[in-house]
Amino acid sequence: DAPLSNLDAKLRVDMRTEIKKLHHNLKTTIVYVTHDQIEAMTLSTRIAVMNKGFVQQLGTPKEIYDTPANLFVATFMGSPAMNIVPAAVVMEGGQPHAAVTDAEGQVRNLRFSQPGLAAWEGKPILLGIRPEAITDPEGADRKSGNIVSLKNRVTVTEPAGADTFVTMTLSGKDAIARMRADANVTAGQVFDFAVNMEKAVAFDPATEDRITA
Repeated sequence: DAPLSNLDAKLRVDMRTEIKKLHHNLKTTIVYVTHDQIEAMTLSTRIAVMNKGFVQQLGTPKEIYDTPANLFVATFMGSPAMNIVPAAVVMEGGQPHAAVTDAEGQVRNLRFSQPGLAAWEGKPILLGIRPEAITDPEGADRKSGNIVSLKNRVTVTEPAGADTFVTMTLSGKDAIARMRADANVTAGQVFDFAVNMEKAVAFDPATEDRITA
């Protein structure tokens, strides 16, 4: 279990801060073993993600979160977990796109920021995208050079204080968007989602490894 798992939520946060201060002041190596991904992300300078006795990926918290080595790491790190949906690579305007289907079964092409995926044209992939990379147009990352519009029907909305989590059906799978608390979205409506495809990653369905080409 996580070392701080027996503490209540507020005390866990306080203890994480104290451990972080201790690490900074001592300036020494600390090996911290936990199943709690929040503890791992907030306390570590480098994380080793293990599964069944094998290291799946070793890297900084940002590397682990943004560029997971495989499906296990992608779905283990992050809450809610990274959305993983079946897709196919198609070429449009000389650029590779992820072809997915919306709630009505209509094909939607989402442009990749990874030109090397052109080598996967016509092949199936698994598209991975974190919930916070799917939002309303007003909440989209202004620094991104690849925000793609995706019209889709909303299945469920879940207010969560500072955020609203919105569920849709994408290629037959539930996909979660993370929006601002005041986002004007309701269950049943067709909503114009903004997808930050700079944050999208692709996985090989056969090996479950991230495609790095």
